[in-house]
Amino acid sequence: VYEGSIAGAFGNRKPPSAAYIAMGPVLYQDSKGTWIGGAFWDGRATGWTLGSPTAEQAQGPFLNPKEQALPDAATVVARICSADYDGISFELVWGSGACAAPDAYDLVARSIAAYEGSSEVNPFSSKYDLSFGSGAKLTQEERRGMALFNGQGGCKACHPNGKGGLFTDYSYDNLGVPKNPENPVYDYDATFVDTGLGGFLESAGYSPDVYTAEIGRQKVPTLRNVALAPGPDTVKTYMHNGYFKTLEGVVHFYNTRDLLPTCPGDYTEAEAMAAGCWPAPEVEANVNHDELGDLGLSPSDEAAIVAYLKTLSDGYGQ
Repeated sequence: VYEGSIAGAFGNRKPPSAAYIAMGPVLYQDSKGTWIGGAFWDGRATGWTLGSPTAEQAQGPFLNPKEQALPDAATVVARICSADYDGISFELVWGSGACAAPDAYDLVARSIAAYEGSSEVNPFSSKYDLSFGSGAKLTQEERRGMALFNGQGGCKACHPNGKGGLFTDYSYDNLGVPKNPENPVYDYDATFVDTGLGGFLESAGYSPDVYTAEIGRQKVPTLRNVALAPGPDTVKTYMHNGYFKTLEGVVHFYNTRDLLPTCPGDYTEAEAMAAGCWPAPEVEANVNHDELGDLGLSPSDEAAIVAYLKTLSDGYGQ
């Protein structure tokens, strides 16, 4: 969870990665009733309007009062049309009169989506990718981690891999992630509960028989670049609310969530790991008890999976 353009204003979720997001589909329900696609953790950038979840997601941060906090779409367009982007003007790309067009803000979003779909954002340049040719070779521990990822760990069910794999099935799940007591949202809304996809579907007017089953479910993110950070001193956070600060903690949680006792309070990840417990889920409804929580992995198994996840960082060898 990060501070926006206004000092002291924080969002209530950890922003998901923009890398590989452009390859996701428009939000839909498959034949089994499973919701797939869309953007944002709760899927509210559906793609139903622009045909692109990525473009619709791009329109959000400009106007969000906790992010860029600009007053309206016209202000965004005016700033872009008066700026110089290395000599590439908005109207040079979209045609004369584009700045005054009724859909100018949509064109802004489509421009951002085009970049987010480019090879610069989606380079497929990790050690894992290069291992399919002659560019890299996974270590014995990394290969063992991959075998556990695909087998006993069950990770592949939601994060399919393989050559060119995107490591997400674009579905939604409630993993039983605890409330993050460090989230600034509780400074101004002590009763905040993130209801995820179910909350969006409710606000969109769906009936209780549709949205109730989705309460607490968050979008399954890609695992590409899951270990990548801007620098060695940057604390990387995980899950929709940033509860986890280490991959080791994430994997241990998946492995032991249903085995360890419930912490007697809102413990942080570090506090829970030290105490040998896990806090109660932020949202109790619809927690996935079928695919995680008691995986039977040893400490060395957990370490091997983490080692494998670290091979998914782009820019290997650069």
